[in-house]
Amino acid sequence: MFNFILSLVNQNATFAVVVLGILAYIIALVVAIVGHELSHGFIAYKNGDLTAKFLGRLSLNPIKHFDLMGFGLMLLVGFGWAKPVPIDPRNFKNYKKGMIMTSLAGVTFNFLVAFISALLFAIFTKATQNLTFTEPNALYCFLMFISFLLQLSITFNLTLMAFNLLPIYPLDGFRFVETLTKPDNAYVNFMYKYGSYVMLALLLISFTLGRIVPQLDILSNYILWVQKIITWLFDKIFG
Repeated sequence: MFNFILSLVNQNATFAVVVLGILAYIIALVVAIVGHELSHGFIAYKNGDLTAKFLGRLSLNPIKHFDLMGFGLMLLVGFGWAKPVPIDPRNFKNYKKGMIMTSLAGVTFNFLVAFISALLFAIFTKATQNLTFTEPNALYCFLMFISFLLQLSITFNLTLMAFNLLPIYPLDGFRFVETLTKPDNAYVNFMYKYGSYVMLALLLISFTLGRIVPQLDILSNYILWVQKIITWLFDKIFG
């Protein structure tokens, strides 16, 4: 595949860059989504629950983790979700510890990948800042691909992290809040009954009214806010 892209450079540099961008987009997205879900299953497994393993979800096969609508939204608007990893908390050696670790596993993975990608991008930028090209060549093609991949990796992983931290059923943020609350908590009970409708309303408002009145694009504004804070932190750390 990469050799094919390189062959395009001499023919049409703009088209080659577009293909490279699409390839980097897909790779960064797959890593972010699959890694997120694998982290849930793996941590649940380490805490004594074998459900994900028995159901084949401890797999690197992206198809096993993709939710059609969630993946489509990631492609179209830049945020979405994957198919939840099945767990059975009754199998945890320590229920509270297992639930907390499992619920935060995915967002922790996304943060770490974003952090590492930001570090690599800072190194990459300093290492290539003095390079100049009179015309596109194989090295230019490779460097563009790496730049695309690292920047998209930061964006997608921070997006998934921010979205999944929302305390709305059935997202990770809700699972974390549920674990820390007492039984029969009113908010938890409400979310179990109406969380799906809350999520649907949030999506509809953001995608419809939010396109007319930007302030009503709640999801995008929230995710951008989280991204700005963390990328600002990365900039301070990596210079």
